[in-house]
Amino acid sequence: MKYYTSLTLAAAVHFSLALQCPAQDANDSPAETPAAATAETPAETTENATAASEKEDAATVAAAQEKFTNLPEEKRQEFSQRLTKAQNLFNQKRVFDALQEVDELDKIFVDHPAAMNIRGAAYVEIRAFNKAYPIFEKILKFTPKSTNVRFNLAEIDFVTKKWKSAEKRFTEVISLLPASNKAMIRLCEFKILLCQLKTDRLDEAIALRDKYDSWDDSPFYYYSRAAVLFHEGDKEAAEKLLLDARFVWSSDASLSSWQDTMIEFGYVRSFYGGDNDEDEIEPALIKPGNAPVIQLGNP
Repeated sequence: MKYYTSLTLAAAVHFSLALQCPAQDANDSPAETPAAATAETPAETTENATAASEKEDAATVAAAQEKFTNLPEEKRQEFSQRLTKAQNLFNQKRVFDALQEVDELDKIFVDHPAAMNIRGAAYVEIRAFNKAYPIFEKILKFTPKSTNVRFNLAEIDFVTKKWKSAEKRFTEVISLLPASNKAMIRLCEFKILLCQLKTDRLDEAIALRDKYDSWDDSPFYYYSRAAVLFHEGDKEAAEKLLLDARFVWSSDASLSSWQDTMIEFGYVRSFYGGDNDEDEIEPALIKPGNAPVIQLGNP
């Protein structure tokens, strides 16, 4: 089976730091603590800890932004040129060359979100998930609302069989996506359905399957039904639905992410093998195909 990768740039990565965390106003002064403060509830404790973490992240982002801005102009231009080169190398599947170029980027400015995004995606491509995961988590400190980065973290959980965590992350991605991004929403819902099947929640998976009919402008109708049929052991009917999907969606690009998901999940055999549910995923093992779907757009 031919493998179609989705690891292409959705858009050019910004050369400036994408900063979405609000910096604390310098004129703000800490609130005074009452002498006889009441005990915090667990919810208040969690809320305060989150607020403190967000302030710390904002300070980190602000410091990084200032440091990058203070680079000499020629260094910033070199960074931009090397970043473009790293993106192109990655798109050409020259993964190790791309990683070497990111190493050069780090010599100019370490831990730039755009460079980290390429490094993380490259690690996923060679299935070094244990290295990719902390990188994407780090990027979230710079772009906490990034659906691309959140999707990547969910996808890593998915391919490493952390079904409950993956379902939670895909659900969070959907909550952040605009309704107009139907393709991504349906793909996330399909992966949630697969997580439900793996956690023995067939009724929930069937309810999600029946959420849309054949008029829905998405491969979800065919692939969700095929997944449930595979789960129930009706392989012949499932494969017929996948053929129907190829008839309706004649473009390989339209189905590549869906087909890759079925391969990763183990319902469809890959030419390269390694897709049995019992197989252990070896993070450091390089495989020529069967890479998970990773979003490499603006981090």
